[in-house]
Amino acid sequence: MKIEKVWFDEQNIYVVTDSGHTIGNPLKWYERLARATVEQRNKYEIGPFAESVHWEEIDEDLSLESFFDFKRELHYAKI
Repeated sequence: MKIEKVWFDEQNIYVVTDSGHTIGNPLKWYERLARATVEQRNKYEIGPFAESVHWEEIDEDLSLESFFDFKRELHYAKI
């Protein structure tokens, strides 16, 4: 699976994968993203293999795998 799109609402981060899955997790799971401004959150880069997301300005990296952290409750977007 690869990341195709990333977006936010006021309380969540969402990713869409090339398999068509949309996964949303609470921003509170990611402290740096939760504290970041909207502008900072939107300044991300999808990694070269589309398996991660990087925010240079806030020094945050998330792997696609981290969106499937089964120790936490998953939230699938209803879109």
